[in-house]
Amino acid sequence: MTTAKMFPAIGHLYEARFGELAFHLKFDSDGETMRFAPEQMDNFAKAEAVTYRAIPIRQGVFMVTWIEADGTTVTHVEDFENGVIHTNITKPDRSFLNLSGTWARLT
Repeated sequence: MTTAKMFPAIGHLYEARFGELAFHLKFDSDGETMRFAPEQMDNFAKAEAVTYRAIPIRQGVFMVTWIEADGTTVTHVEDFENGVIHTNITKPDRSFLNLSGTWARLT
């Protein structure tokens, strides 16, 4: 289970940028709910909410996982120290994406 003392994203908004493709992720203060949307969507009331799990790998690096409503599975390695993110995404049609990019706190 994630605790506010361990996972620095809780209560903050982050941007995951993979070249032209970017998403905003808002981590609720409950330490288990996250909302995400394409960077163009400013209203998080319309963003999908998921229950995530953050597992510490080492100081400042976490593996974050969740399952979306359509069955898409997502695994991030979020490096808060170096501002880097790696993601593996499996879509319901079993197609697989592997991306790396930048990880930045917005608020």
